[in-house]
Amino acid sequence: MVVIPKHRREVRLSACLLCGGMSRRMGRDKALMPHPRGGVWLTVLLDQLSALALPVVVVSGHADHAEMVRCRDGVSFLQDPRSCNGPLQAMAQVLSPDMNQPVMVLPVDMPRLTSEVLRCLIKVWAMEPQVAAVAHDGEQLQPLLGIYPSGSPFQSTLVSQLKGEEWSWHAWLNCIPYRPVSLPAQALLNANCPEDLAALSDEHV
Repeated sequence: MVVIPKHRREVRLSACLLCGGMSRRMGRDKALMPHPRGGVWLTVLLDQLSALALPVVVVSGHADHAEMVRCRDGVSFLQDPRSCNGPLQAMAQVLSPDMNQPVMVLPVDMPRLTSEVLRCLIKVWAMEPQVAAVAHDGEQLQPLLGIYPSGSPFQSTLVSQLKGEEWSWHAWLNCIPYRPVSLPAQALLNANCPEDLAALSDEHV
């Protein structure tokens, strides 16, 4: 558990694993795809998160995912009835309007992520916890991997944007304070289509 004393209140970090995508380009449920380390993408990422001792919520519109996390300690499942609207809608379900409840969000289709990489992200965020920390792969931001503070202006701008039916995560970033966090590009591989799977077949995955 990451606890940061701030203004006499504790800032408690939790994690949110996003699994609700339609996987149209991949052609099958990415969360349940076999992983080179064994298991499937969903369970491998949950194993990496378990090393951080954070409470984890899996947000998904798939009932099969609920069964896979049901017996895991410290892991809960949140049904996403609007998964077709994109990950920002899922984020709105977990980001609290109250302060001091930041969320580390990550997508299930980054199967190379490790607990070490996540610790690096947490370390940088902890230096300035009132600002979002967003992963950067050296070429571009990867906003689905980041730590986002709760309360205003983060939650309020998110709600306002969704009311306007604007689903872009990057558009939300334009409304909030954030800092990019450089992380290894290899670890941030975003596997969206069958062609991306070739990069996962080497022994270093």
